[in-house]
Amino acid sequence: MTTESQVRLYAVSNPVAFTNYNDHEAALFIRLHELIAASLEQGENPIGMIEDYLGITYNSGESVEEIATFLFQSGAMEKALWDLKDNWSVFDPSLPEASLVRGGLPQSEGLAIYQEITLKSYLETLSTIFDR
Repeated sequence: MTTESQVRLYAVSNPVAFTNYNDHEAALFIRLHELIAASLEQGENPIGMIEDYLGITYNSGESVEEIATFLFQSGAMEKALWDLKDNWSVFDPSLPEASLVRGGLPQSEGLAIYQEITLKSYLETLSTIFDR
């Protein structure tokens, strides 16, 4: 991950480094659950935020699972996942294993960005996915 927006979209907490795209994709789905649950706990309206930031109409239920599934299947998220898949296709396994964020940003900077991610900041970044 070489940019702050890539860290915001793709960084996840995992005890071991991923070796393939599918594991990373599954971890992102779990991460969306966590961000949505935290948003709800803080009294925010994740459905409203998704609609506002992505310009789409929500048409599912109100559980964390349903909201995460809807977001995961949105056009912006599908584009983000395609970009991630492309990044995995050129992944260099010779990069340092200890690096949290491989490929550009220092580990400390990546950690700082990761710790600040909220559903709002995630959606703000995701909303720019078609601008790149």
